[in-house]
Amino acid sequence: MTEDANVVYSSDGHVATIRINRPKAMNSMNAATRREILTAQAKAEADDNIRVVILTGSGRAFTSGTDLKELGEFHGKHGMFDISVRDYKPIIDGITESDRIYIAAINGVAGGVGLSIALSCDLALMAESATCFAPFSNISLVPDGGLSWLLLQHMGSKRAFAAIAEATHISAKDCEEMGLVNRVVADDALDAEAAAWGASLAERAPLSLRYGKRILRAAHTQSHAQTALMESEYQNKCANSSDSANAIAAFITKQKPVFKGR
Repeated sequence: MTEDANVVYSSDGHVATIRINRPKAMNSMNAATRREILTAQAKAEADDNIRVVILTGSGRAFTSGTDLKELGEFHGKHGMFDISVRDYKPIIDGITESDRIYIAAINGVAGGVGLSIALSCDLALMAESATCFAPFSNISLVPDGGLSWLLLQHMGSKRAFAAIAEATHISAKDCEEMGLVNRVVADDALDAEAAAWGASLAERAPLSLRYGKRILRAAHTQSHAQTALMESEYQNKCANSSDSANAIAAFITKQKPVFKGR
């Protein structure tokens, strides 16, 4: 992928970065961009060396959502349904079902289905001038990409509905306070902070992060007993891994463990 592509993929050690690269269009996602995001995700999945994926944007936006210049494509009996299921669901599934840890580095406005993608990531940090935005009621649409569920999980029903109904920009500070993102950083520090966070996570035990992600995501729809049983099953997998044995030995000898994901 070249620098003039709609999506730029790069990697450094165990960390890959997927950058939406249509700054003149506020990184709105047309059909080509949606395809390129999927291609970049597939590239990260195919590389066994990658443990963390950072998802971000170029310029003043993370992504403003779907490119409304393609609005004609939505018309018809199943137009928007087809786009949501064909294009956006695989992107979001690629985040939630991946064994890689996804970090959203929200550099500017995250709007529409772009907000769905950002909130689907496992972790998020946000530039202090960035905002989140559910603009659907401005154009007589409803949230997509699972955004209604995501906002409900993070904000509760009253605040979630207000965000949807009023279509107001939510500041980075408020996003952090409501748990939409983990941390807020200076605008000019976002890339470096995201890279450092990704590199730090990539040094940790891959099996712990991979299985912890699976358990936590499943816990949204499971009982306490089901979650405890799932934890026990994955705990057994981890306890029998080379990584755990080596880490315990390193702890006893006061050395830093090196994790290989096995």
